Amino acid sequence: MSNDYWDEFVAYSQLHFEEGLIRAGFTTTPVGWSGSVGHGQGVTRVVITLPARFPFRPPRVVPEDREAVAWSWHRERDGALCLVAEDDHDDLWWTDSAAFLKHISAWFEEADAGWPSDRPDLDLERYFEPSRDHRIYLYDEIEGFKNAFVRFKPAKNDTMIMMRGTRVPKAHKSHKDRYGYVVELADVATPPRNWDDLETRLPEELSIGRKIRDRSISILMVTYHRGDSLGVLALDVSVDAERSITARVLTSASTSADTRNLRAGLLAPSLGDRKIAIVGAGAIGSFVADALVRSGVRNLTLIDPDTILPGNLVRHLVGPSCVGLTKVEAVRRHLLERNEDWNLTLDAVVQRLDTGADAYDLIDSHDLVINASADFSTTALLRVAAESRGEHVLSVALVDHGATFRIDVLPPLSDVDATPVLDTPDLQEDVAELFEAGCGSPISPAPPHAVMEAASAAVRHAIGILSGRPLDDAGETRNVAPQGKAHES
Repeated sequence: MSNDYWDEFVAYSQLHFEEGLIRAGFTTTPVGWSGSVGHGQGVTRVVITLPARFPFRPPRVVPEDREAVAWSWHRERDGALCLVAEDDHDDLWWTDSAAFLKHISAWFEEADAGWPSDRPDLDLERYFEPSRDHRIYLYDEIEGFKNAFVRFKPAKNDTMIMMRGTRVPKAHKSHKDRYGYVVELADVATPPRNWDDLETRLPEELSIGRKIRDRSISILMVTYHRGDSLGVLALDVSVDAERSITARVLTSASTSADTRNLRAGLLAPSLGDRKIAIVGAGAIGSFVADALVRSGVRNLTLIDPDTILPGNLVRHLVGPSCVGLTKVEAVRRHLLERNEDWNLTLDAVVQRLDTGADAYDLIDSHDLVINASADFSTTALLRVAAESRGEHVLSVALVDHGATFRIDVLPPLSDVDATPVLDTPDLQEDVAELFEAGCGSPISPAPPHAVMEAASAAVRHAIGILSGRPLDDAGETRNVAPQGKAHES
């Protein structure tokens, strides 16, 4: 997009929007476009202004009489209407003034009805002025701290960690801890916007104002519920010379496992008690292990006899600090360090899978075995063992010099052809073999992105099998070369 095109696009969008406002009876004023919006049986006058980033940000709308419109969760601290959710930005729809005015009308009708279909947005912090303290205040299972004193200790990366504790009576000036109190806010039909508004809703018997004025606390952690969802507001509270209290919002976040699992996928809760073995902790196997843990799996067995060498790091999950460790130990340490609060059970087995007895034991003691060894004999061994046990293993590998990944359910879940055919790019046919000192076999030129794609696809299939929703009875093959076409089976 050239600068000329950019300027023309922005100018046209603004002109088109403003012409629509004129047709709707709006007039320009020193503060914006002023006009009336009808809704139900009423009419409300509003002022519409275009932000600097218009049309990439929606127009701002404020009632001319800010107090004539009921305050709610759908208004900003300064009285502007909250009209566009963060997940409603498709196609810059608000550049059509007729559609935008209709949306404003619908907002007023919802407000008149009391927001009957309101979703539980947990963003109470946007109604308070921000604190000058830009650190992040971290808390765990905060409901266990309700009506209790807490202490925040400085930690790395400008974070503060919450724990139980009360203010030291004679704290030294160099004392860096901060002290607070956790209280539950009962009434949140409308959001408080300052300390005076908040104080009227706090339990009188807790004497929160006195605690702040006698400097027992300088942090107030406010918990509240909207529907079944828990919200937390962290406030930096202070007292001026006239004994007036000011409350400013701090950045806060939960460290609880439940909070992190919200982003792990809908099936995460069902994966916590499943036990998975990964045979091969090399490039693909390491990313399979990582993605499974991120997806909710808490019990893994890693099997691989090899050691991390510098050349492995290009495609492997772990970094330079792991050179010299066995691959299973390197992956185990990485996962434990990154997920130290997740109660992981990670078994590292430094050996090759060579016997039927070992394969039987592995299959019998795990809910799923994933073969990422890229070794034909290991794949064949696991397939025969699975067939004899009436079970299934999942095998993943890159072939065609990394141009293709292949995932097989062994044996297939039903009587289907488990050897799908995939065309490979002509370019891959003439790839020269690569060798590294100390290695008798050629080194695969598969790029890191192909490794990650193969691992991600394998995890999708694994979760499908574990949840009783298999993606395919036989597996999948896919061309991942940049110039190739994708095929699936």
